[in-house]
Amino acid sequence: MPTLKETLKRLATTFTVRDIMIPGAELTVAPDEVGAIRVSHDSPDFNVIPFRQNGRLTKKIELNDLISDGTSLLDLVEILEDRQFSFVLSHRHIEGYVHYSDLNHHLVKLAFHVISEALERVALDSIQGRDDRESLKRDLDPARFKQIEDAYKRTGDAARSLVSYLNIADLLRLAAKADAIHIDEGVVKVIKDVRDASAHPSNNLISDYSDVKKLAAFKRECLHVLGAA
Repeated sequence: MPTLKETLKRLATTFTVRDIMIPGAELTVAPDEVGAIRVSHDSPDFNVIPFRQNGRLTKKIELNDLISDGTSLLDLVEILEDRQFSFVLSHRHIEGYVHYSDLNHHLVKLAFHVISEALERVALDSIQGRDDRESLKRDLDPARFKQIEDAYKRTGDAARSLVSYLNIADLLRLAAKADAIHIDEGVVKVIKDVRDASAHPSNNLISDYSDVKKLAAFKRECLHVLGAA
């Protein structure tokens, strides 16, 4: 029977670029190559204008313009780290288009939420035996410990334990202090930001192209820790 970590990792790689791409039928296209130049002039916000040739979408493209429709959403992030868009290839034909802004799609957010949940579980399991009040007071930043303890006290009888008030950044720092995982502090902040964004429907994972690199760093670090756990 697969473990929770294995199940979460499998779920995060289930969805592919086909699930979020703009289908070819919905793309802005030109009737031919000459028309593509005119449409590009009239629509300067578009990265590229495909046109139809023998009934199929085409354009002057290079090999790295194309990705398979079976590319996982997690792999897509690293592809878009180096380019802002890709055409989606299916059965040797261009069937769609994906742009870095499509990384705000709810399925991408779900995949990253699943991965961050798996990471959080690993971090939580790694601090067993170091999660009592005295250990947390010793290992956490004093100001952060006070915030957690104050929140715990405000809850009264409904409070379960101090651990219930730890966020993913707290857990990662505690796991690192316990020498259970190795992770840079800068990456911890990125992971917390992505986790928070993926957990809230109204939040975007990325606001501009520079955020794609942060998302890719999140993916690499999460899978690295999960693979080593």
